[in-house]
Amino acid sequence: MSYTFYYDESNNIRSLYLTGGRFNTDSHDNPSPCFVLAGIAHKDEQVESNCEELIASLCLPSTAMELKFKQVAKGGFLDNLKSAKVTQIIKWLVDSDYYLHYMNLNMEYWSLVDIIDDCCNHTDRYGMLNYAPAGGRRAYVDYLKGALYYLMRKYKSDFLAALSKYRYPNVTPKNAAPFIKRLNKIIKKNRQVSARLGGKVSKEDLSRTISLSKLFDMCRNIESLDMVHTNEPYKLIDGLSVFYRHRIDLFASSPHIFDNEYQIEKCFKEIAPRDGLLGSSDFKFVDSKQYPAVQVSDVMSGLLKNYFTFLAQTNVADVADAKNSLTEKQLECLTLLQKLVEKSDDEQPELLHYVMSQIEHHKHAVFLFDKEAKDEFVRVVGSGVRNA
Repeated sequence: MSYTFYYDESNNIRSLYLTGGRFNTDSHDNPSPCFVLAGIAHKDEQVESNCEELIASLCLPSTAMELKFKQVAKGGFLDNLKSAKVTQIIKWLVDSDYYLHYMNLNMEYWSLVDIIDDCCNHTDRYGMLNYAPAGGRRAYVDYLKGALYYLMRKYKSDFLAALSKYRYPNVTPKNAAPFIKRLNKIIKKNRQVSARLGGKVSKEDLSRTISLSKLFDMCRNIESLDMVHTNEPYKLIDGLSVFYRHRIDLFASSPHIFDNEYQIEKCFKEIAPRDGLLGSSDFKFVDSKQYPAVQVSDVMSGLLKNYFTFLAQTNVADVADAKNSLTEKQLECLTLLQKLVEKSDDEQPELLHYVMSQIEHHKHAVFLFDKEAKDEFVRVVGSGVRNA
């Protein structure tokens, strides 16, 4: 099936790096770990629903040159749900010939996950782990990646100091074992806090850290971190063009219309002559003023960035409380968003793509799809240790 895709992006920070023991984004106003590339799409090349008519119905100020997210919503995600215009746009999309598509990248999470892959490769080399009790290797790895991200967020100052000390991601082979041991000390601090507070660290979070500590114990003599090790210290993400290319690759027979993003366009032009996919694909970067569907995509990318930021920065209990505290107006908007996501997922699951922790997937299910918050996976994995 061929579609026509329209895109805008939100929170394109271009690069993520460590500076002074912090993420460079920590100094931003309202920092977010989420980069969202999102928009709307329709089947084939023609569509009956008219985005120009939608924009006209919003009665924007006469000074508005085009539809932008900031014109229809203010504040964080829960405030966005109060917007009558956001509700109107989502309702129109639910009833239209358009589908929602998005890619949410938690950049902080993505910049850390190679640590777990390297550790599991080490244990595999020496036959230390039996993944069966965890439901297989993939389930184990995803669980521990989520645990590492939880640890980073809870002890951010200590965690980023450890990354900086060992010039992450340029962790040399001689520093691989000391680096893992340093991270393990932070885990043990979490367990000590739990004991001191009489178990007030939730059993889910304690389970994560116990499992992660077991893995790091097995890696106390790790020889190298091959996936982590790069030639440039402190640079965690150097450009986001790979994610634009990924969307093209997923739907290689479809046209892709991006809002102007000059660095991405420049990168594509440079590599297209030697990149078979880009050299043969139908994509272009355009002025959104001339493309109403790209303007609608701007609204959806901004809303989704705020949504996934809310999930990333809010614990499970508070996500559940927020859902239960929604006003009728907010709930109407959220219910429409749920319908739009379900409509798009039913059409083509690949329209919706996530790079985020297992914990965030759970919060997404709790907030948007009414999953029971207490259903979160709590079993301590890693019990199949063989020779640790």
